[in-house]
Amino acid sequence: LVLGAMATHGGLARSQAVRAHAAALASTFAAVATVRIREQATLGGNLAHADPAQDPPVTLLALDGVAVARSRFGERRIPLDALFVDVFETSLEPGELLLRVELPPLPAGARATYQKFLPATRDDYATVSVAAVIARDASGVCTHARIALGGAATVPLRAREAERSLTGRRLDDAAIHEAAVLAAAATEPIDDLRGSADYKRAMAGVWTERALREVA
Repeated sequence: LVLGAMATHGGLARSQAVRAHAAALASTFAAVATVRIREQATLGGNLAHADPAQDPPVTLLALDGVAVARSRFGERRIPLDALFVDVFETSLEPGELLLRVELPPLPAGARATYQKFLPATRDDYATVSVAAVIARDASGVCTHARIALGGAATVPLRAREAERSLTGRRLDDAAIHEAAVLAAAATEPIDDLRGSADYKRAMAGVWTERALREVA
């Protein structure tokens, strides 16, 4: 699936191609702010803004997204976990424009979800957010695991230790809880008006567990 940088969040939320690839991705775009913003703000602007609490980067990370940028020197492919450097800072070079995001096919039977913890209003930034993608073989053993979190550090992040803990295992209560603990441990949140760092870390574990139970 290829997503153009100038596509709006609203357009992507309604796209049949996006829904066919991963309904959770369409739901993620639909969760951005308000209708007015979704119909004007673009995917490229969202990613270049590099706000760690934004919605789309989290699900795109879990879907193994790759950004493609172009300059007068040609095109450059940037895995999304290498695009974000710090709060409001990306690895885009001077003179580079973000063209598109490419998503590889999901493993057969994969399930995906996006969970957004909103203690205030629906159009607020998430205190923490979690995207999870899980695929299992015919015997129920996890063959593919992706967990990404937003609002949990200065950049959106992958919980790689948590992912590794799930691969090759059945997703029983113990496996899911262990992965949630590892995901929380991977976070480096900052104190702000949406909660203390300790509170966000705890919520990262809670919402990772909820996300995994939905797709297990």
